[in-house]
Amino acid sequence: MAQTNPRDRLACGWQGRYTSRVLNLANLLSLARVPLGVAFVPLAARPSAALLVLALAALTDMLDGWLARRKPPPTDWGQWLDPLCDKFFIIAVMAGLYLSQHPSLGVLLPILTREAAILLLFLVYRLVPSLRSIRYDYRAHNLGKATTVTQFLTAAALLLQYSAGAILSALCAVLGLLCAAVYAKRGHLLAHAQKSISNGD
Repeated sequence: MAQTNPRDRLACGWQGRYTSRVLNLANLLSLARVPLGVAFVPLAARPSAALLVLALAALTDMLDGWLARRKPPPTDWGQWLDPLCDKFFIIAVMAGLYLSQHPSLGVLLPILTREAAILLLFLVYRLVPSLRSIRYDYRAHNLGKATTVTQFLTAAALLLQYSAGAILSALCAVLGLLCAAVYAKRGHLLAHAQKSISNGD
């Protein structure tokens, strides 16, 4: 009999304590980024407190993925809940930075390139009749994870008023566009596969 990895046993133990029919611990950690995002807005004027919120959000982001990979969730909510909470949090962070630090929009807006591109893709998905029936795969891609990490680093640099913030912002834009391209390709492949099934290929 194959032995279970100790980390897998630990993850399953944690999940077992907090899993319900609807949500598990990974889902709850994702949802924690919603109040953290709300808290960041008034705290952005206090860099030390805002950095703590960023660190807690980053920790929940790492832990929810770690847990979800080691025990399947009771529903498929986690596939879209995690990226949705990520986007809410980063938009709240940008709002807090704008209100407290007053960075240039030329620095701030590129950070949200991925969010803007994915919103556009979602509108296409909803408006094109042939795409509405597709069961999209919301699992995070490595580029998406890299974009999130870069967004967090950019927010920290802007909080501390480091000049690297502008460079990291541009990197967010590049990664965001690449990420959107990956997700668009994923949708195209799913649509093609569904069409093949419908045609009996």
